[in-house]
Amino acid sequence: MRRRDVPVLLGESGGFDLRWVPDGELSALSELVRRNYAFTTASADSDIVYMGYEFGDETGLRLLYIEEWC
Repeated sequence: MRRRDVPVLLGESGGFDLRWVPDGELSALSELVRRNYAFTTASADSDIVYMGYEFGDETGLRLLYIEEWC
């Protein structure tokens, strides 16, 4: 999420509610993901867990998919 040229798709509710994350929300989402990514010890403060997947194609285009689980 550090690269602003990579679109971020957020799958809320375990991936059932999909939405594109606008630039104005990326910093806040990045902080939540950093604290709660993949069951780290810091996630004990929250019931939300984030998993990330990066997709790319042969032309170099990228998509970051973040899935949120409660």
